[in-house]
Amino acid sequence: MDIQINKKINILRAIVMGANDGIISIAGVVFGVYGASMSTWTIFLAGLTATIAGTFSMATGEYVSVNAQLDSERSAKDAQKMALTNNFSQEAQFLIQHYRTDGISAENAQLLAQQSMQKDALKETLNARYGINEDDFISPTDAAIASMVAFPIGAFLPMISMTFVPVAYRVITTIVFVIGALILTGYFSAVYGNTPKKTMILRNVMMGLLTMFMTYLIGLLMAL
Repeated sequence: MDIQINKKINILRAIVMGANDGIISIAGVVFGVYGASMSTWTIFLAGLTATIAGTFSMATGEYVSVNAQLDSERSAKDAQKMALTNNFSQEAQFLIQHYRTDGISAENAQLLAQQSMQKDALKETLNARYGINEDDFISPTDAAIASMVAFPIGAFLPMISMTFVPVAYRVITTIVFVIGALILTGYFSAVYGNTPKKTMILRNVMMGLLTMFMTYLIGLLMAL
């Protein structure tokens, strides 16, 4: 049950981050194009093209990233298997010291290490030495699919509001929608990352606004 929960949390994290990237990236694109040209068709086409490119970029990037993480884990696991084969007692002593640094008494640390080494020596020492918990990893394919679905969902909001809202209300509506979406993704990112919510939300919103401002400014300069 714990393994399944951990994997679901990591999938949700990939979805939130994918949606967040979609919001910020496409908001930047449509504001940049809006600064250079107020043509609704041009804005929509640029947003759609960037959404398609971003979707596949996020999917392939997530796939490569998770695979790289898994390769690193496999390398550490092979090294730890060899260490256990050649120096089992030394690894047991390391585990005892690891438990002692957590504030466990010498007697209890020795008993706990003995039980851990008998139950699953590789898993326990791998976690103690490298901080690796195999239960937390998701498959590269699952991560790629999650990002592929989430990115266009996040991108949809700024692209549609910038192209279908009347021109007089287009900018303010898009900004409000984007801020609202970034507050949500910032909140969930903080929850999954166990970080301060206010700080994460503020940082997320500020980076989104900065992206929109800078791309809009560049668009204005390109239109001169």
